[in-house]
Amino acid sequence: MDPIPMNVKTNTQSIKSLVVAALLLIGITAQAQTINPMPKVSDDWRFSGAISAWAPASWTTTSVGRLTKSSETSISDNISSAGSMAMLTGEAHKGNWGLMADLVYWQMGGNGAGYIPHTRDSVYAGANGKMTQTMLTVAGTYTAYNSPALYLDGLAGARYITSTTTINSSDEIFVDGSVVHSSSASRSFTNQTTDPVIGFKGRARISNTSWFVPFYADAGKGPGGNNTTWQTSLGVGNAYSWGDITLAYRAMYFDLKSQMGVTKYLNAGPQLSATMNF
Repeated sequence: MDPIPMNVKTNTQSIKSLVVAALLLIGITAQAQTINPMPKVSDDWRFSGAISAWAPASWTTTSVGRLTKSSETSISDNISSAGSMAMLTGEAHKGNWGLMADLVYWQMGGNGAGYIPHTRDSVYAGANGKMTQTMLTVAGTYTAYNSPALYLDGLAGARYITSTTTINSSDEIFVDGSVVHSSSASRSFTNQTTDPVIGFKGRARISNTSWFVPFYADAGKGPGGNNTTWQTSLGVGNAYSWGDITLAYRAMYFDLKSQMGVTKYLNAGPQLSATMNF
């Protein structure tokens, strides 16, 4: 994988976001009683559902033949251009076996326009674009290790990724204030892949407190070259009688191939999650 540069601006924004979320987490948990944060493995069914707010920076590299173009979008830019989004995780366990599903869905948009005035005639042109991405990971899990201090699941499954870019454009030509020509166009491009993944996840308890360190890692590869995906997260959390709240740094990488070339995506940044157990 090609190295991804990280500039000072993005690092500063990531640190600020982490500090704010950490202060919120500490404030919420200040009065919490000590709860054992480790899952209880038994023959009874146990379920959990989480909703998250992930604010990543993004790095994109597109290669077409011998040409390569890279771009970087900061956390604040992604937040400013964000549209609809959903970040949900669910798990079901019975004994050592279980199932998990993790969904990341978001829309990013932008627009631009230009106007060229003249004595008698003028030209206006505008365009807006929207990118919609869905990353769905589904896996079976098995509890490989369970102790009062460490809980570890192995996982094997698949990640479905789809990315759709829609571009709408329009132009008008004016002569003596009247429109003499106008046109509009819309084009949409969709790339998708389903890649098998394997990995592990779990948590480590901090001393005998309700605090813990959640961790996750997976990796996979689809058919052919330039078809790789991986995901990691590491953070800190606090347990309650109803569930837990965690703050983590999450990163996800994947390749998408098209008829023109290959685009590599990396999204990484802080994530705040609330999980309910039932």
